[in-house]
Amino acid sequence: MKFGINLQRKISQKTFIISNLLILTLGLAAIFILYYIINLQYPLSQRPFQKGPVTTAPKTLRLELEQPDNDVLSFESSIIISGKTGPSLNVLIFSESEDKVLKSNPDGSFSTVFNLEEGINHIWVEIFDISGDKKMEERLVFYSKEKI
Repeated sequence: MKFGINLQRKISQKTFIISNLLILTLGLAAIFILYYIINLQYPLSQRPFQKGPVTTAPKTLRLELEQPDNDVLSFESSIIISGKTGPSLNVLIFSESEDKVLKSNPDGSFSTVFNLEEGINHIWVEIFDISGDKKMEERLVFYSKEKI
């Protein structure tokens, strides 16, 4: 006694290939239709989560480096680095040989004496605010022990 229906039957190789190609074609058509519908519903200018970068350049952070000028020749072993920024900001002044950290005054001014190495000195001045935004200026100072 047999119960149920026998669903097994042999199909030709040609029928098998055609049926698989038909399934693949229908699947790709369904994907393209969904893609088209989504793009009509959310045009490029109105897509969620594509409003631009998460971080933006600080608009109010300023750094005005008054001294030294760029490409200066110095015959002294130290120079004064001074400038203006926002009040009570962290100011990092560094070169290949020295690092200094100071806080700007309540009026935003800062000044320090910075030691030079003989030859070319790349000096960077970088400021930070409480939100982590930063701004940097670079100066080249040439130091020579021998006066020309």
